[in-house]
Amino acid sequence: MPFPARHLFVLALAVIAATGLTLYWQWPEPVKQAPAIGVSAKPAQPPGGIPTPLLVAPQPEPGKTTAAQLPTLQGTEVDGELRADSAGNLHLSLAVRDYMDYFLSAADHSGLDAAVQAMLDDARGRLQEPALGQFMNLLGDYMDYKRASMAMLERPLSARQQTNPAGQLQALQQAFNEMAQLRRQHFSNVAVEALFGTEEAYSRYTLDNLALMTREDLTDEAKALAQQRLREQLPEAMRLSEERQAQAIEQQTQTERLWQEGASEEQVRQFLALTYDAPTVERLLDERRSEQAWQQRYAQYQQELAGLQANGLSQADRAREQQRLRQRLFSNDDLHRVETYDAIAAKQQDDQSPDL
Repeated sequence: MPFPARHLFVLALAVIAATGLTLYWQWPEPVKQAPAIGVSAKPAQPPGGIPTPLLVAPQPEPGKTTAAQLPTLQGTEVDGELRADSAGNLHLSLAVRDYMDYFLSAADHSGLDAAVQAMLDDARGRLQEPALGQFMNLLGDYMDYKRASMAMLERPLSARQQTNPAGQLQALQQAFNEMAQLRRQHFSNVAVEALFGTEEAYSRYTLDNLALMTREDLTDEAKALAQQRLREQLPEAMRLSEERQAQAIEQQTQTERLWQEGASEEQVRQFLALTYDAPTVERLLDERRSEQAWQQRYAQYQQELAGLQANGLSQADRAREQQRLRQRLFSNDDLHRVETYDAIAAKQQDDQSPDL
């Protein structure tokens, strides 16, 4: 069952935003004083597209900042990977970007200077020249790119882009193209492919799929075939993930249809057994039973709550009785869900009430 177009637009927007901005924090303005370690925004390119280091990195000094000394990173393992190839050059991959993002995620709490210093201290223990200097240059380009990408993503959408489906799709496509161009302004083609290639492939797939779903000249069967062709263009790991997700959604849709048509639990068990092993089948059935029991308790809660509201209690007394009712029918783990359901019900009631 396809999602409504408006939901797909929200999903696509999230994918595009994530592609351009893995971490979202208030990025500080560049400091005016000269940094301790220089990096080049547009370094010279040796064969393979790896930036040439401008400075030889100094050796770590006593009292250096480490990842463990950054409060938000204490007790965690360093994400990503830094390593050199057989020639001693920095090996570019998505793991390098993960490594930079791991340390930069601490900038909000510890400050950008401390986060960068901790990263450089750690990198000195992992790399030697020329790979270390190449990493420093790459880090400078990455930070410049982050600032530019945040400025681009913060631009407001027009009214048409917010409300009109065609305008939304156009805005997403424009954002993708501008982000791709921005990356190529800051990095070599080799670096772009290594750091962002997978995300760009998935963003392109998402946009193409979104455009496909808005076409009214295609039947559902034609759209399904076109979607399959789009999936086949994805990198293998991503394609397999998409196929598993599509299969899971289809399985869930068919299972729900069986319940709605009055199938017995044994019939549903037999259907699920075609795809899942026995423990998974029983877990899914247990989840179904638990959800049904919860919905029955909430229906009872609503019925008793309506009785309280008809008793003429004061607002304070009614609130106390409602809280007792919640505690009697639900566990502490369920209370947040009950409050959410109550808020939705109250909003729907307000929307249906005629204006006075």
